[in-house]
Amino acid sequence: MPVTLTNDRFQLEMTIAGYEFPDVIHDREDANWLTIQVSLNLVHGAWRWQVEDAGALTWEVEGCVHWLRQLAAGAAVEQETWGFSEPDIALQAVRNDAGSVVALNIHLMDEFQPPTKVIIPREANIVTLRFHTPPETLLEMANGLAADLAMFPQRGTS
Repeated sequence: MPVTLTNDRFQLEMTIAGYEFPDVIHDREDANWLTIQVSLNLVHGAWRWQVEDAGALTWEVEGCVHWLRQLAAGAAVEQETWGFSEPDIALQAVRNDAGSVVALNIHLMDEFQPPTKVIIPREANIVTLRFHTPPETLLEMANGLAADLAMFPQRGTS
């Protein structure tokens, strides 16, 4: 179930596409690498870009789901940014003066960067997109990632 976020310029979709190594089941690290698919569309235009690459381990996505649910509930979190072993995608909470999460910055790096610098500027080789994320949006995002992750459970032995 793709996670979809929209702002005034872009619609971003993110989903788990599968295991990077579907035939590896015993090695804990390799068995749990997931490929992430990111699609980015202009809201008012015909431009569309999509990429799929290894992006996270199963337990990192599980941790991200928990982090998003904590943010949605207004609970304290240990870190304001959630990243993965492959530092290609990171999510950063943006808070208002009262301390409530009002947005997420989605940082796209390396393989997950859109190819054009004209449509999407970058700073320090990072594309940052901000999306308004009230609690219900954060919860939808957590539930979407959890539904994806249910299709790709942890495998292998310690």
